[in-house]
Amino acid sequence: MKKLLFMTLVLISALGLSACQYDSNEIVIGEGDWQSNQFYNQVAKIIIEEGYGVTVDIKVVDTPLLIASLTEGSINLNIETWSDNMPTYQADLDEGNYEELGTNFNDNYQGIYVPAYLAEAYDLEYITDLVDHKELFPDPEVTNWNAETDKAVVFGGPSGWQVTAFLMNKFTNTESYPELEANFEFRPLESSALLDATLMSAYEDEEPWVGYNWEPTTIMGLLDMVLLKDDAVYNKDTGAGMVPTNDVTIVVSIGFRESYPEITAFLENYKTSAQVASDALAYMAENDLSAADTAAWWLSNNVEMWGSWVPEDIKDKVEASL
Repeated sequence: MKKLLFMTLVLISALGLSACQYDSNEIVIGEGDWQSNQFYNQVAKIIIEEGYGVTVDIKVVDTPLLIASLTEGSINLNIETWSDNMPTYQADLDEGNYEELGTNFNDNYQGIYVPAYLAEAYDLEYITDLVDHKELFPDPEVTNWNAETDKAVVFGGPSGWQVTAFLMNKFTNTESYPELEANFEFRPLESSALLDATLMSAYEDEEPWVGYNWEPTTIMGLLDMVLLKDDAVYNKDTGAGMVPTNDVTIVVSIGFRESYPEITAFLENYKTSAQVASDALAYMAENDLSAADTAAWWLSNNVEMWGSWVPEDIKDKVEASL
């Protein structure tokens, strides 16, 4: 009897803990360190707060922490989930760690880029063309770098991303890419901000640069960049081929749907495109705006699109707030 009573109390406590993450009438959104994520989060924040009257808190997290936080429920929502860059994404969905509501956009590209001025000057079209121009990409960490004896460097994104592992496999694949492996080091950087800093520094002086990037981002909207091709058949384990377009999804923690059914319906309709983000980020950079101001500008000028995501009364509330 005591054991039964104890188990009952444990169950009640567990249910209470599961529900308490939503008791405060506050939704916590996870945010990465890239600007399209910040823009999309602010669009959702304005609609949820002004249309549905629920407070939104945004927490900046890296990808591994995001996965853990969604699973434990300390983060309730992620608007821009690069599913192919999260190694455990499908397994997490299968295990019920969090729920996918839909795809925000999937017309994105990512891979190894060079500035257009460099591609034109040296006829760079394919990733293997880099081998013929190794001398353009010295290792900044090596004093007296020598193209004959030292490896050139291709800059990569953060090490926690799945695409980083894919590209690392490409540049260490001695069977399919022996010359790339022999002549280049793929070097992940700590953050996308640091990656962009290396690109901007080179681009401003029209110097050589090669590295990973993706669309949409502010920097890709502002700069003229060329995605290098790879005709090999795609193989995620060997790094062969082009990085396929990615389903950038909207995910929520378990229990969100039951606690916020109307907001869930809105998020299931939240569908954009890479071009939407590119245009917004370019406007943000050109006008020196915050992500919040850019989201307000975008909502004011794209009522037909986002108005289709929500009921008429919610649309009216959001429009009035703008």
